[in-house]
Amino acid sequence: MLARIKKVYLELPIRLKFQLWFMPLLIVSAGSIGFISYVTASNQVLDKIAQAQNNISSQTVSHLDYLAKDIYDIYSYLSLSSELHDLLSPEASYNSAQVVNSMINRLLSTRQFFQSLLIFSDNHPTIKFNSLNNNEIISYESYKTSGIYNQTVSQVVKGAWGVEEGPMKLFIGDQRRKVFYSKVLVNPESLKKEGLMIIGMTEEDFRKSFGPARDNVEIIVINEDGTILSDSDGKWSGRAFTELPYYNHVPFSKVDWDKNEKQWLITHTSSTATGWHVLVIQPKIEELKQLNQIRWLTIGFVVMILLINVPLSWLLSKLFSNPLMRILRSMREFQAGDFQQHVEIELRDEIGQLGKGYNIMVMRIKELIQDVYESEISQKEAELRMLQSQINPHFLYNTLNSITWMSYREGAEKTADMIQRLSEFFRFNLSQGADVITIEKELMIVENYFFLSKIRFSDKLTYSIEVEEHLRQFRVPKLLLQPLAENAVVHGIEQMEGQGFIHLSIREADQQLIFEVTDNGMGMAPDTLERLRTAVLLEKRTGSAEIEGGFALLNMRERLQNHFGKGIAIEINSRLHFGTSIKLKVDMNDTPYREE
Repeated sequence: MLARIKKVYLELPIRLKFQLWFMPLLIVSAGSIGFISYVTASNQVLDKIAQAQNNISSQTVSHLDYLAKDIYDIYSYLSLSSELHDLLSPEASYNSAQVVNSMINRLLSTRQFFQSLLIFSDNHPTIKFNSLNNNEIISYESYKTSGIYNQTVSQVVKGAWGVEEGPMKLFIGDQRRKVFYSKVLVNPESLKKEGLMIIGMTEEDFRKSFGPARDNVEIIVINEDGTILSDSDGKWSGRAFTELPYYNHVPFSKVDWDKNEKQWLITHTSSTATGWHVLVIQPKIEELKQLNQIRWLTIGFVVMILLINVPLSWLLSKLFSNPLMRILRSMREFQAGDFQQHVEIELRDEIGQLGKGYNIMVMRIKELIQDVYESEISQKEAELRMLQSQINPHFLYNTLNSITWMSYREGAEKTADMIQRLSEFFRFNLSQGADVITIEKELMIVENYFFLSKIRFSDKLTYSIEVEEHLRQFRVPKLLLQPLAENAVVHGIEQMEGQGFIHLSIREADQQLIFEVTDNGMGMAPDTLERLRTAVLLEKRTGSAEIEGGFALLNMRERLQNHFGKGIAIEINSRLHFGTSIKLKVDMNDTPYREE
């Protein structure tokens, strides 16, 4: 499938490819701008909502702390009343009941939210005050079976907050749910538990105490034991915290207040005065609806970009593709054999440079074709001249062989040997037109030359040749060593008076093929040696090449570079009246002439 898609894509015109790349980039760019704008606006809105919720939460805690403090004050005032403790004692006085009722009426009538107060005691009938109705109240024995009673008794100093749950009602028949504070009454003098006081209010009034309801904002007040005392809608009052969906129904003791479901914004605050937890909750989706305008603006912006840029990009791509199409049509004509092609492009940008380069290429190819044509003609002529010139060497070989046999018949064996070696020298030199021969054949040329030179100088010249056997079939350019041998004879041995010796060695060391010719001849002066070394190192010939033996070395260097590349080296060492050593080094990894 991918291969097919790639094939279709590669065959598309450049204008369509331009559209395929350009339009997605526009859409991604516009969409990215819209997305970033939406995310930025969303974060700002959510930050403002979080600040507003923090304010609501702080205000709610303040209101509830004030309400709780009011209840604590009522309890403290009554619990310190000697008349109340006298009333609860076995020998209560007649006036105590009157005084206590008057105190309770006065306290509750000045408080807006508190409607009921109950005092249970084992030594006295229940004291009841309810400003809303005169219903029967729960018995003390029944109250003792409730969970709130156990909390109250276990927390004598602190007391307990509760809410009517299920069948437990403080006032029988009253359907309005009550939120109340329950605490043990302790005689401040004897420190004995004399009863239990309950101060309560309706859950609706409790709800009003922490502020009016707000749109999409839910406030939940949770007791220390995980019981929901009240909420802004009244639907959770009396239920357990685990029923709330906002924390994924996690048990109250294990809840992490900093984490919640992502679809809500939740602010949590706890009260140090009561231990209550206040949650302020808003659904994110409701608060982010106002940002839908940004979303639709982004979509509209992308559509507008498409409507404007599709035709515009098509026109722009035409400006680029038309010159390329002219070049392409010209190339097709050129491929068909029309070498007079020329493309006129006025642009000076990369496409203009491409057209100019194409025109130059066409012109160069025309010139190259002409050069090749002329070169082939010259090569044919050279081959003809070479065939003609081969007649003379064959005539020379035959003549020298005839003289050799005549010398043998006449008894001039030394002369016959000399003529035989000369014949072999010429035959190997010509090598039937071959430019590359084996080292073994090259050594035969050198040895013939040494043999003829030894006859020429009689006993003045001796020589030795040393070669590693595995190198004999290694192929090298013809007449590589003979010029070195000739330099040693002519410039070294011929001019000296004593016995001359020439040593030629061929060996392999460190992946290099080393040719070395050493003589004990006249040698060179230091300044002559330095000029010769400099001439060999220079890439172009200079006047310094006119030194004795310089032309041979320079010719040899050029031939080596032509055959072996740059991986060659020539070392020259000489000392006046002590001899000369010339060493050629060829990198065997670079040479193309391996053994056959």
